[in-house]
Amino acid sequence: MGRDSVRDRESDVPAAPTPGILVMVGRACTRRCCVCGGGKLFRRWTQMVERCPSCGYLFERAEGQFIGAVGMNTIITFGLLLVVLVVGFITTSPNTPAAELAIIGVAVSVIAPILLYPFSKTTWTAIDLAMTPLEPGEAPLLSARLATAAADRDDVANAP
Repeated sequence: MGRDSVRDRESDVPAAPTPGILVMVGRACTRRCCVCGGGKLFRRWTQMVERCPSCGYLFERAEGQFIGAVGMNTIITFGLLLVVLVVGFITTSPNTPAAELAIIGVAVSVIAPILLYPFSKTTWTAIDLAMTPLEPGEAPLLSARLATAAADRDDVANAP
């Protein structure tokens, strides 16, 4: 539906194969493209490029796609905060220093989302790609390389 408005369509170029979920998540955890494994996806810590420089994959396939990344980042941050507070209460009981735990909790709540932001964007891209595999034209540079390699193999196979 809405994906067609932001996607480059190339009917003569076949879709690049979609990697397996474990491969995509593994690449995402290292801030690399989940399609091809290429790097340099971030101009700054929080600013992701529009397309993969290696394969041409458009990361925001639909408007508002990265809302999932924000939600995932929020859930992970709340989970970390919960762990910090529970461990803090357990280890300091019965004389729990509330002020110190509050300061640590605020620090976790501020620092964790910033540190996790690029990883949540690439991981969410992998999750989205696992739910909606690549279509023709979505990774044009990779598709073109694969088509060239296939043509070269055919030429070698058909050579006298």
